[in-house]
Amino acid sequence: VQLCFTTDPFMTGYPEVTEMSIAAIRKLNAAGIKCTTLTKGQLPIELAELSPENEYGITVVSLDESYRKRMEPGAASYEDRLASLRALHEAGCRTWVSIEPYPTPNMVEQDLQEILEAVSFTDRIIFGRTNYSKEANAYEGHRHFYNERAAEVIDFCEKRSIDYHIKEKTITEE
Repeated sequence: VQLCFTTDPFMTGYPEVTEMSIAAIRKLNAAGIKCTTLTKGQLPIELAELSPENEYGITVVSLDESYRKRMEPGAASYEDRLASLRALHEAGCRTWVSIEPYPTPNMVEQDLQEILEAVSFTDRIIFGRTNYSKEANAYEGHRHFYNERAAEVIDFCEKRSIDYHIKEKTITEE
């Protein structure tokens, strides 16, 4: 049995949510239930004291803070997210990153390799396109763009023996 949190368990600026989340994970682990989390917040180092079966993840779709402020107002900075994830990884926890929804160049100009290098310490990388977005779909050649980025993620992960998953409908017919 495994539990995945569907709301942000480590919301920036809400320490009571973090405390309740850690308490819930502790109870679930005591019952033999593995937990997987995903956050746009900072992961507390206290998680390293819980079950080694748990997996901790963050969402990182850019390293551009102005883009984050526009698209994820109130979320922790990318630097803070990455630092908290790295600390857990270095403490022996299983860590992962969701690079989804990855924006098209008309949303933000960036180099995917920079993001991949920043998350290269993790155990797993999940990559996916921006879905249901007029802005992303308006980018000429968006299918080709996502096919190329997915291939880039696969190549990066295979060269570094990082587990990866490309989300459904990210790779498409052009």
